[in-house]
Amino acid sequence: MKKNQWLLLIVVVLVAVLGYWLMGGGGKLAGDFFASPTASPSPSPTAKAYKPGSSPVATPSKSYSDLVKEYEGRIIQFGDRCQVTPLNPTYKNGTSIMLDNRSSEARTVKVGDKSYNLQGYGYWIINLSSSSLPKELSINCGAALNVGKILLQAQIY
Repeated sequence: MKKNQWLLLIVVVLVAVLGYWLMGGGGKLAGDFFASPTASPSPSPTAKAYKPGSSPVATPSKSYSDLVKEYEGRIIQFGDRCQVTPLNPTYKNGTSIMLDNRSSEARTVKVGDKSYNLQGYGYWIINLSSSSLPKELSINCGAALNVGKILLQAQIY
């Protein structure tokens, strides 16, 4: 190929890639292009905790990775389209769990009859308890209803 043809080919490819990216195909804004949501900590320096009968309060600062280690096996994550992982976990009455929003979008998550506002890449620490057991708590995420269920069981000593 001649030099002019190569130059024209490069310009056409660059324009096509830029057009695709600007029309939303790239999925991220230019400033966020190299950001990795899984590697970034929660934007809030403190976790928010819920205690039955009270309003949410800030807990002592812990890093996101420390909380993930602490709540291992007791984390419910919400993906970009409100997919829940794990889908149907079982916990004992009185267990504290972490609701973890892995989307950049803020969303309202409802567990049973209680709602929690999660920031983009934010999280809440909640306590699951009920006076009537076993109890099935449905999980809603924004407009998506019944995206998962939690089975709450009695503590047997």
